[in-house]
Amino acid sequence: MKLTIATVTFFIVSASALRQFDSSKIDFSNELSVVNYFKRTIDDLSESIKEDGWDIFYVEKKVINYTLPVPVIFSTMYLVQDFLSHGLSNIVVNKASYNTDSSSLSFDIELPFVAAKLGAGKIETTYFGTTFKMIASGSVAIPHIRFVGQFGINVNPPISIKSSKVNFTMAGIVSDVKFKIQDDDYSDMINEMLFINLPAKLKEFSNELNELFGILSKDYINDYLKAGKN
Repeated sequence: MKLTIATVTFFIVSASALRQFDSSKIDFSNELSVVNYFKRTIDDLSESIKEDGWDIFYVEKKVINYTLPVPVIFSTMYLVQDFLSHGLSNIVVNKASYNTDSSSLSFDIELPFVAAKLGAGKIETTYFGTTFKMIASGSVAIPHIRFVGQFGINVNPPISIKSSKVNFTMAGIVSDVKFKIQDDDYSDMINEMLFINLPAKLKEFSNELNELFGILSKDYINDYLKAGKN
């Protein structure tokens, strides 16, 4: 569940780079005008993710060390090597339509395939003479992250979103993660959690998640609209 919320939060943060909203560019009495503006905004979001370096995102090697003047009391080292993620900018608009009578925009957007791979990750911490080690590697992939919903729009200036309904689904999680703490191997447990437990939780709390996505999308879009030429 945290993974899903983090993904949505990422898109909200990334969307801060979108061009300023300009209501003069939209004719709310024309379906095609509204749909085209929506599609251009999605394209802008996709480009901003790529321009900000989030897709493709690669870390060849990153090491962070922190040590007290007396290392036996506390010292720690973090290593990330050969980390690669891709797919976040490939946002596909499967369908979009606008009803001029109800001033509602319906949409179906999808990320076909998002994946991340870690060559090597390590945390080694010494605390009062005892050393703890954690190592990780492997890959995670999420196919078909999909958002289907509808925005109710107040077309009388200032333009705003009066309602937002979002239905989130995904095809599952494919994982091949290797994870050890000290000499204990937790790989099977982590893969089971990602492949079975997390999708089950997402399904169990789908109504609550969809409610949350509706609230987040409405609040963010209204902030975006207020900041523009409305």
